[in-house]
Amino acid sequence: MTAMVDLKGRAGKCEGSPAGGEKFGVEYYTTKAEMAGMLRCLADEIEAGGRVEASTADWILAANPREPLKLEVQYKPNPAKREIEFQIKLKENP
Repeated sequence: MTAMVDLKGRAGKCEGSPAGGEKFGVEYYTTKAEMAGMLRCLADEIEAGGRVEASTADWILAANPREPLKLEVQYKPNPAKREIEFQIKLKENP
């Protein structure tokens, strides 16, 4: 059985619905421990190969990602609010 990435934290802005067959996105606000745990689980799933799943109590999303995987890193050097953004893309047909 595949271990799912169980999304933790407080849900923020949400767009669409995972059940609606449309584009879906949701933000989560987490603790450092919650984020680290989710990233460890995601890393384990990616490394194992096959299906990668993310879930909450209400839904499950899954994909069978193929290489090459894509990571985008953006940095905003505003001295008042420095920000590093990581975006991971797991595509079935890259």
